[in-house]
Amino acid sequence: MAKHELEYERVRDHGIYVKFPVEGKKDEFLIIFTTAPWTILFNLGIMVNPDFFYARVKTGKETWIIAKDLMESLKKKTGKNLDILTTLKGKELKGMRYRHPFEKYYTYSEFKGNKKVHTVILSKEYVDLETGTGLVHMAPGCGQEDYEVGHREKIPPFNNLDEYGMFPKEINKFSGWKAKIDDKKFIEILEEDGFLIHSETIDHEYPHCWRCKNPVIFRTTTQWFFSVEDLRQDMKRLNKEINWVPDWAGSRQFDSWLDNLRDNGITRQRYWGTPIPVWRCKECKDYVVIGSIKELKGLGGKVPENLHIPFIDKVKLKCKCGGLKERIPDILDVWVDAGTTSWACLDFPQREDLFKEFYPADFILEGKDQIRGWFNLLLINSMLAFGNASFKNVYMHGFVQDAEGRKMSKSLGNYILPEEVISKYGADVLRYYMIGGAAPGVDINYNFEDMKVKYRNLDILWNLHNYLIMQSNFLKKNPSKIKSPKLGLEEQYMLSFLNSRIEEVTTLFENYQLNETAVKIEEIFLELSRNYVQMIRDKLNSGSESEKSAVLYVLYESLIKTLSMLTTITPFISEKIYQNLKKEFNLKEESISLLSWPKADKKLINKQLESGMQETSEIVQEILAQRNLECRRQVK
Repeated sequence: MAKHELEYERVRDHGIYVKFPVEGKKDEFLIIFTTAPWTILFNLGIMVNPDFFYARVKTGKETWIIAKDLMESLKKKTGKNLDILTTLKGKELKGMRYRHPFEKYYTYSEFKGNKKVHTVILSKEYVDLETGTGLVHMAPGCGQEDYEVGHREKIPPFNNLDEYGMFPKEINKFSGWKAKIDDKKFIEILEEDGFLIHSETIDHEYPHCWRCKNPVIFRTTTQWFFSVEDLRQDMKRLNKEINWVPDWAGSRQFDSWLDNLRDNGITRQRYWGTPIPVWRCKECKDYVVIGSIKELKGLGGKVPENLHIPFIDKVKLKCKCGGLKERIPDILDVWVDAGTTSWACLDFPQREDLFKEFYPADFILEGKDQIRGWFNLLLINSMLAFGNASFKNVYMHGFVQDAEGRKMSKSLGNYILPEEVISKYGADVLRYYMIGGAAPGVDINYNFEDMKVKYRNLDILWNLHNYLIMQSNFLKKNPSKIKSPKLGLEEQYMLSFLNSRIEEVTTLFENYQLNETAVKIEEIFLELSRNYVQMIRDKLNSGSESEKSAVLYVLYESLIKTLSMLTTITPFISEKIYQNLKKEFNLKEESISLLSWPKADKKLINKQLESGMQETSEIVQEILAQRNLECRRQVK
């Protein structure tokens, strides 16, 4: 698994305090603490902080070495008296040799020539005084931090678990045991052999697989990596040029992720996936990385049509040493595929014309979990390939939760399938509700009542288009043919309102503030229905021909331009309404999506008129509310 595929969950685990006998000293022990008992077998060193004070303390017949500041904590846990014999700095413990508690079960013969194995090692970065004893058990084959220190000290990693986490048959005592699952068995052995001081359960964060949700174990394996640590500063510089919505997703979250970015493992030991294009000679270990089918054919002759496993592995390449290069059996991490989307979908490098026109992408959109996933690999891959960012703008959305803000899950029975909503309200209503339902990067609490509101709003839009068709048929006028009618005050107001909203929606879209667009578009057709249509009824009934033409013109203009914007959010109803209008009014374009984006006519915008109409509307609404209140009083 990749580091960015880990999800940390709070769990209860075993925490144990273990004695490691100091070599050449009777009854003297280094005391370590660990929450991973299964890793004790793979211990090759003990880390201490060179600047901390440590104490040799007497307890009964034994002498223990622990951090001075953690004496009281250990005294409470064990119930033993601890009397200081001497104190010393951590750096004075460097090189102290010890015997492994499991040496009678495993000889560690492969490390006999390494004088640093099973000695005290100095580490400022990974030894603290928050918990434990101030002495940290180091198993370089069982974790990244331990591996780093071991690598620095030239202590090789040791971990002979198989890929299922099982201990090998060679270690008879532990044969068939499973890492982490059998922690209790290791604790029992340590206790039987007299090396266990204290055992407890603790709450702590532990990594789990984001797919199956099971806890993971760490073991060293040979992998291929993208070397990216030296590129972090360049990527941070590029990140500042990307427009993130919300801003904090890029300036805080993604920037922080880049700060802690490590070289990225790209190989996986699975069957399905893109075979890694690396051929290596078994004899001289020379290897070649293949960049194309053409290159592979040039080196190896016949290439199968199907480039997946097992067919691709039939291709052998001649090596300069006389041996044969065979493809290493790994596949590429799927995130490498995902991270090349921005040019792979343009058929680059086969087609340079599309690449020059459309790369980098203007806009991408994904959920907040992709800081460590897709967003991360898109930037890493493009940085390695081209030295740039593969996207200019990104909108990061949150997750869907239930009405009470809980994560939807089968176990809670609170999940809702999209099909349930679509079958009842339609796909448009779901899109309409979701796009405007939450701020970017924020989770949305799904609510059926809010869905119903959006459903009713689209019903209003549908009725408006029927109203326009009905009035145009009654007046025998085609509103699409009406040009420059004489506008009354009501028409001036509605066109001002329309063009103000077009200007606002255009700005919102250009700045990728997607969640704010839906409400601004809906304001247009709701205003048409609630106010404008009410104001012009008399004009349609008894007004002049010029007034009727003006009304039809405004209704049509407002609807067609609203649909041109709304189709980005509710494409199905927008298209259906347009097709009805096209049929009635003989419109030219085949689809609403082929119309140009509406441009705001600033000459028609009258903010003072809009403000005055809003105040008037509020006054009327208040009068009506007070009248209804008075009616109720009289009835009582």
